[in-house]
Formats: sequence, structure tokens, C-alpha cells
Amino acid sequence: MSKPFTEIDGQELEALIARVAEAKENNLALSAQDSQLLLDALLTLASMQDRLTDHNVTIHKLRKLLGIEKSSEKQTDVSQKTKKPRTKKHTCTSADEGFTPVKPTVVIHPLTDIKKGEGCPECLTGKIYKTEPGSFLRITGQSPFTPEQHVMERNRCNTCGAYFTAPLPQDVLQDGSGTQKYGYSARSLMAIYKYFAGLPFYRQSSIQKLLGVKLTASTGFDQVEQVCDAIYPVYQHLFSLAADAVHYAIDDTTHRILDAKPIEKKMRNSDKTQLRSGVYTSGVIATTKHNQHIVLFETNIGHAGEFIDSILQNRSQSSAPPIIMSDALASNRPTVTTTMTSLCNSHARRQFVDVINHFPEEVEHILIRYGEIWIHDHHIAEQQLSLAKRLEYHQAHSLPVMAEIKLWGETHLVDETVEANSGLGKAIIPITLINHPN
Repeated sequence: MSKPFTEIDGQELEALIARVAEAKENNLALSAQDSQLLLDALLTLASMQDRLTDHNVTIHKLRKLLGIEKSSEKQTDVSQKTKKPRTKKHTCTSADEGFTPVKPTVVIHPLTDIKKGEGCPECLTGKIYKTEPGSFLRITGQSPFTPEQHVMERNRCNTCGAYFTAPLPQDVLQDGSGTQKYGYSARSLMAIYKYFAGLPFYRQSSIQKLLGVKLTASTGFDQVEQVCDAIYPVYQHLFSLAADAVHYAIDDTTHRILDAKPIEKKMRNSDKTQLRSGVYTSGVIATTKHNQHIVLFETNIGHAGEFIDSILQNRSQSSAPPIIMSDALASNRPTVTTTMTSLCNSHARRQFVDVINHFPEEVEHILIRYGEIWIHDHHIAEQQLSLAKRLEYHQAHSLPVMAEIKLWGETHLVDETVEANSGLGKAIIPITLINHPN
């Protein structure tokens, strides 16, 4: 049984308990919504019991899943050793990457009281001449959506009744037709706020209400849907280009669709079907042979492996097998074409972090070795090395470390000093699957 944990806040839980108690006392039936909440709670409890019984989850990981503990994978946070104070290093950040500053509008305020060549009113002897102007920058705030009422002058013939209307200027028509209330720029901004800045439609509506420009949540949804329809051909083209990429990075993250119901889906590599209910957002970063990055994602009842299958099924037969980087989960593996697997070091390291409380000495050693690889990658970023130079540097400095980590894990499993089904054993297995090229 594999069910996601169900989130419910304290107020909802107290209200549910009160309704259940009332129904029990008065022999009343629960509503469908309350029944579903109880079912979700039971499934969550059953899932938790299964994981604890099968030793499939550590207390550290369980506390993170339940929201009791803040997720952290920094060695200084998870290590039990005394933390040494470190001096602050001034490192460059990527906060300004991709930032294109807007040139400010220059407003000139002329000096009208005193002009060039006039006598100085202060000393009464000198002459006034031009010098460096004073200047300051003012940032002003305004509503992101500004209403413009376009009034087109019209004339009419007193004989035939024909109307003659002033045409709209070109800059107005570029933002939409004459019958379109919300311009392309407004629609695009609604989509950016929702899907880039994470601002829900109802919050956009609340902000606009404060600023005096009414914009309901349903209106925002409708306008963003227009944007989606307009750019769907672009998505299809990117989807097609991604099919022949040379490298893919894929992963899943849990998500929520409130009205999503369990569906029967065909099991991978089988003719059987399975009732599935887990909602995930699957993300793919496809790198083309020209080193261009295409980012695609979808949210549904499915996994990244199924998403990459839908992309690769349109791959040209003449294309070489691509490299797919992911964690070691079977749900991330493609099934429709031959690929080369590149397991993610970050995910591998995370497995060790989850069991550090049970195996502090062994995990501490591995985290230190992984730290060396992270230092190498940080050095590469500082030096801004090319892809070829980056690979060459990692092969010279990081590859020996990874080989030692793999040998360490294989030795423990072969000598049976670590049980393969234990928490540490399950963390070791992914690193033993890695083939290190020379």
C-alpha cells in the first residue's frame, strides 16, 4: 500500500472530530466530504504503519513528511559533531543572472528663477554659469493593470446614415483587437503572477481590489486560459524538439489537484491496470545538441518515467541514445527506447542524510567525501569553465572520490557488514549502480 500523506490543518481536524462525535451521538450519517476525510486519514495511518513496519522510513524522514521537522540536508545541520565556527566568505551570487534593468524615464526640471549669465543674487558680484545638474532616482508604485477608456470619434451622414469612426492607433491594436477588453500584456502578466511568482488568482483579485482595478479570480483564470490556448503550438514545438535532446534531467514532486479522483492506469511493462491516486508534477530539462535547455512539466496522476516516455516516443531512430539523469527510483526509468542512465548525486547523498541518526559514523564519512565533490563543483562555477573543461576537471578531481565511495559501499555489501535491506543498505545500493567512465 502506497498512499500519500494527507494534509489537514488543526481547525479542520477539530471541526471534523466535532462532526463525527455529533453524528455518533445522534446516529446521523456523515457527509460525503467528511467520509472522504476520514478515509484519507485512515489511508495515511495505514501508509505510515506500513512504512514503519517494513523499515521503509526513518524517524528523521517521517518527521519531515509530517511537517514536524524542517527539511535540511546541510552537513552542519544533520551532523552530530560539534559545529566549528566558520569565517564568512564573500562569494558571488547568481541573483542578478538574467536581470535586464529597465532604463529610468528621465524628467528634466528646468531652473526658471535664475538663468545662465545673470548676476549672482547671493554675492551680487559673480555671474551664473551652467554646472553638473542635481539628480536622484524615484521608484513609484502603481497598479500592474491600468484601465484605459478609448473613445473613438464618430461622424454620421445626415442622408444615408453611414458612420465614420476614427481608427485605433497601431500601438493599441498590437495589444489586442478593438473588441478585446484585456490586452495581451495584461493576460501575460496574470499568467506570470500565477505560474512564475506563485500568486493565486484570488490573491491577484484582492490586490487589484485594493488598487481600484477590479479583477475577479474567475476573470484571471479565463484570461490565462486564453494565453495557454495561444501558446499551445509553442509547447507542442518544444515538446517535439525535446524528443531529440542529448541529455535529460527528470524528477517528480508531490502536488495537489483538489478534484482529482483515482483512475485506472496501465502498469508499465505489463498488460495489467492499477488504480492510482498519487498526483505529481513531473519536470524535464532537455538539453539539445546546441546546448539549449527546454523545460517541460506536467501535473497529473503519473510519474516522470511516464512523462519522459511520452517525449521519447517521438524520438528519431537515427538519434544516439540520450543520457537521462534522475534518482534511482524505478518510476523514473524510461521504457520506450534505449538510454544511458546517470544517477543524481544529490539524491544519492540525500539517502545517507535520512539515516544519519542511525549510522552517524558511516554517514558522516560519506557526507565528508561528498562535500569534496561539492567543493569541486563550486570551484568550477567560480571559474566559469566551459562544459568540456568542467567535465575534464570533475574527471580529474571528483571521479576518484566517487570511485572510492562506490568501492566503500560495495565492500560493505559483499562483506555483509551492512544489511542490504537496512536503511544504510538502501542508501548504499544506488551508489553501487553507478558506472564511472574514464
